[in-house]
Amino acid sequence: MKKLVVILFFIVMTEGVGFAEEPYWAEHGIKLDGLTPAQTTVLEETINSIGNLPPKKVAINTAIYIRLSRFQRLYGFSFEGKTIKNWILRRVKSITHQNTWTVAVNDSQGDFKIGDRFFEKADFMERAYTLIHEARHSDGDGYSHVRCPESFRYVSAGSPDIDLIAVEACDDRGDGAYGFQSAFLFELYARDIANQQEAGLLYNGSVARIVGNKKE
Repeated sequence: MKKLVVILFFIVMTEGVGFAEEPYWAEHGIKLDGLTPAQTTVLEETINSIGNLPPKKVAINTAIYIRLSRFQRLYGFSFEGKTIKNWILRRVKSITHQNTWTVAVNDSQGDFKIGDRFFEKADFMERAYTLIHEARHSDGDGYSHVRCPESFRYVSAGSPDIDLIAVEACDDRGDGAYGFQSAFLFELYARDIANQQEAGLLYNGSVARIVGNKKE
């Protein structure tokens, strides 16, 4: 009986207590819809971790870095976590939980719909580059994807049921969503941030989705 009273007391005392969200949602006018407190925590931990990424020195061959790094050229600033975090947040209007066929989509240039995989299966790197990828779709005309060519020999590691030549899952330009995604991943790899091998593999997979180069 005493345990029941304690439980009831806890319920009464906590009823109506809201989940404390990060202030940047209000600062940027971003609306969260349909996310549980646990999902909000995952999302905020991801954004905060992006903001805390250190501008470590390059740890790979300098000539390779100079040849392949495109981060500053695309983003317009040097690699630094806090700036990347703000770059993402400026391109978000709302974030809604929806069990989409993919990790996330960006509708109407800023309305993000995030699926279960983002919260339940993706690790930090996948969540981070997903937010960057979708944020790029908020720019300009949206930087829409194109259908992958019939000769495309790569698979979607995260969505094995999808045939990439049957959907618009590639870019025909180097400054689209996959360009920004791959540039971010390359810096993680080159600076040995997080898991370098995973970052390198994810970078290779992202670059493979760029099947044309209309504009840098």
